[in-house]
Amino acid sequence: MDDKEEKAVEQLMKQLTWWSGGGMLVAMLWNLVYPQQFILAVEVTLLVTFYQLAMRLAVGNWLEPRLKLNPAGAWFAVRPGERRLYQLLRVKKWKKLLPTYSPAKYTVQRRSLPELLVTMVSAEVDHELMFTLSYLPLLLIIPFGEPAIFIVSSVLASLVEVPFIILQRYNRARLVRLLHRQKAKDC
Repeated sequence: MDDKEEKAVEQLMKQLTWWSGGGMLVAMLWNLVYPQQFILAVEVTLLVTFYQLAMRLAVGNWLEPRLKLNPAGAWFAVRPGERRLYQLLRVKKWKKLLPTYSPAKYTVQRRSLPELLVTMVSAEVDHELMFTLSYLPLLLIIPFGEPAIFIVSSVLASLVEVPFIILQRYNRARLVRLLHRQKAKDC
């Protein structure tokens, strides 16, 4: 994906966010004038869709650049059994199937290996935050009712993040091994 395609993907995400937000406002106004259970369900669905999209844009485009993370921190260490888990999950077979929001950030032609490591750490934290923040709409069960919509959408939205978290950890572990080999070779 080149820079032009990357911008198009980002633009599409922003448009979907605004359309879901606009649709939610229309449904909200319609429900105020003509209260119906179906319209409430549409309103809640669009509200949750808007939140999930806007939250992902905010985390990835606003919060991530402000994070100062240490790739050597304990949170990012490869845990015992983690590599075995990746083998069981066959990450190597499906990792190429996942889309990358900003592929240019992950190329060795544009970044050094230490820069790639920081990028991977940031991406992992992004997806972990998105996973956690996907459950925030559960608080809206109280004013809106409709628990099924909030529970199902929150669980599904959070599960979308799991393969990306796994992928970042898998790739980062491989990159760390490569960096250690490079350092040993340079010494």
